[in-house]
Amino acid sequence: MKKCILSIGVVVLIIALLLFGVFFGFNLGAFSIEPLQEGISLGLDLVGGSEITYEAVVPEGISESELSQSMEAVQTMLRQRLNSMGYTEATVVLSGDRGVNVSIPNVSNPEQALQMLGSTAVIEFRDYTGRTIITGEDIESATAAYQPNGTTGVDEYIVSLKLTAEGREKFRDGTREVAALSDEEQRWVAIVLDEEVISAPRVSAEYASTGIDTDSPIIQLGDSSNNVEYATYLAGIINSGSLPFELKDTKLQAVGASLGERSLETGITAGIIGIILVMIFMIVVYRIPGLVADLALVLYIALFLVVMSAMRLNLSLPGIAGIILTIGMAVDANVVIYERIREELISGKTLRSAVDAGFRRAITAILDSNITTMIAGFVLLWKGTGTILGFAKTLLIGVVLSMICMLIVPRAILRSLAGLRKYKPFLYGLPRKKIDADSLNKRIGFVSKGKITAIVSIVLCVTAVVSLILLPFGVNLFNLDIDFAGGVVLEYDIGQQVNSDISAQVSDMVLDKTGVRPSAVVRAGDRGTIVNIRIQELTTEQRDSVGTGLQELFGADRVRMESSNFVSASVGKDITKAAFITSIVAAALILIYITVRFEIRSGLAAVICLLHDLMVMLSCYVIFRIQLNMNFIAAALTIIGYSINATIVVFDRIRENVKRTGGHEEFAAVVDRSITQTLRRSLGTTLTTMLPIIFLLILGVDSLRNFAFPIMVGVISGCYSSVCVAGPLWNLLKGKKNKVKVR
Repeated sequence: MKKCILSIGVVVLIIALLLFGVFFGFNLGAFSIEPLQEGISLGLDLVGGSEITYEAVVPEGISESELSQSMEAVQTMLRQRLNSMGYTEATVVLSGDRGVNVSIPNVSNPEQALQMLGSTAVIEFRDYTGRTIITGEDIESATAAYQPNGTTGVDEYIVSLKLTAEGREKFRDGTREVAALSDEEQRWVAIVLDEEVISAPRVSAEYASTGIDTDSPIIQLGDSSNNVEYATYLAGIINSGSLPFELKDTKLQAVGASLGERSLETGITAGIIGIILVMIFMIVVYRIPGLVADLALVLYIALFLVVMSAMRLNLSLPGIAGIILTIGMAVDANVVIYERIREELISGKTLRSAVDAGFRRAITAILDSNITTMIAGFVLLWKGTGTILGFAKTLLIGVVLSMICMLIVPRAILRSLAGLRKYKPFLYGLPRKKIDADSLNKRIGFVSKGKITAIVSIVLCVTAVVSLILLPFGVNLFNLDIDFAGGVVLEYDIGQQVNSDISAQVSDMVLDKTGVRPSAVVRAGDRGTIVNIRIQELTTEQRDSVGTGLQELFGADRVRMESSNFVSASVGKDITKAAFITSIVAAALILIYITVRFEIRSGLAAVICLLHDLMVMLSCYVIFRIQLNMNFIAAALTIIGYSINATIVVFDRIRENVKRTGGHEEFAAVVDRSITQTLRRSLGTTLTTMLPIIFLLILGVDSLRNFAFPIMVGVISGCYSSVCVAGPLWNLLKGKKNKVKVR
């Protein structure tokens, strides 16, 4: 009893310390964490930020095709710079032939960001005559570092370079010539960024015969040597390369949250209610183990928030989607374990033996499902941009922390409880009436109903498949948002403060006048009286009707048009290409992993189920005319993680039962029994994952509902495919071979 109380007391103390750190921050010498409100930056879609409009200063004589390619390069480089500066939730959109709109969330010093982004980032190493020794083309990579100064011994931030082979040779020859100069005052190399000298380190005469032969020179930052932000910025713009031409800023203004002022508040409220209901569900279904799982879940959430604050992550809607998914996976780990413990108790084992066996037998399913999710996360981290990076980071952090919290803590406490003399089955999730152990071998004929489920799947997916097939022929059944299709940004000064109610009024009016719902209606401008309307391309008559409608709403004498700009799709060729490569690589790696852990046909079945769930969700967008924007990517990524996780748990039980029977039982029968045994887990996990999403639908504003509804459909589809499609499909791919070799 004392050991049990001690275990729970330690966990509660850790949770209290973490929550204290979350709300008040703490400082432990060199390691410090700011309060959550200061440590986590919210994305532009949640809290607004600053918008910068650039116009490219294009040299004369450039062709139209060269200009188009150069502007796409500018878009890519600006995204890379923003990512390196920590603004992963920022957006970069091309406007017209030469314009670029950059939206940066929660920017405290927009003028500094303006200067950083607009610099052409031409870096050169020059001698005293102005002759260039090496340029940015000779630099392979740059990294911000912290090390003692060789002269003063004081620690300072520097930028460490990695030169190409040709760059190393140029650097060696150039520094040899400088070191051989007779005048000591001329023996230095200036490091110049956009014609501004950053530093000018001296070159010792000892290098007169050899030169400095290294591929890793460093840049000392002079007055900025104690500024980690500047070191990170400089390394970032060197890595992103030089802009093709100069950017001239034409507008700098504040913008409101694209998801509305109430989105964050209602999203947090919905999440808290959903989590509380999940905790109640765990207690009702599993009793004491459920209470232990809730304790571990609180620990997980507190630890997750501390890590996010320590890493200073930017959080936007895709990041919230990643958190929802990882909370679902964290609870799922305990559901899998407790279902195993329940089975062991039904079979007649003691509580201690059941706890040990339950954790031992569940660990493979939990590891496999989390590793496949992490594979997708690392691929996204490798190729993702913008908000996708935010999703990938929260997903990877959540997966690692959930495995730590949900495996170690419940096991320690339950083992302590197992040492108590009194054991009541009802308190550990069993019904009061004794269950026959033979019930564990019951099975439902999922395989025999494979044709029926195949027809259902085809019906569910046909809308999305047909819509995708028709796209190359110019027939678009999707309600593409400005992110994908391009459009216009209309700005009107309405002479009064723009709030969420006015935004809703304007949105309804635009829909009534044009037949098109705007993708966003937000506050803009320093005074907050400008309404910013992002909408698909409109005819001249439709644009005029919007102005007329605003005059009718707010008075003709108060409404004044500020600007009307065409913007290209923010999902440019680089993001489209990256998304395609990411999908292929992630699917291939998941297929390889599942093949190694199970066998090739199970890997194919899992990938097909993944595509099935994506098509079902995409059909939802078509049927209900939900705008397809960048939030679709977050929803799709959430479903990929959930689908793989659900399928792996079923496949793990099939593998276990095949080994247990020695391959002598018909594979279809093994599949049926395995799905039946994991059915409680599949339904329980689906419910716990859906609870926060359901309350987003109930409490959320329209923008949140349009995000939550497709995810809810995808989660239901993921449960359906893991139960009704995955196992029968594996059996079908097996063919007539009765035996399947699994690892």
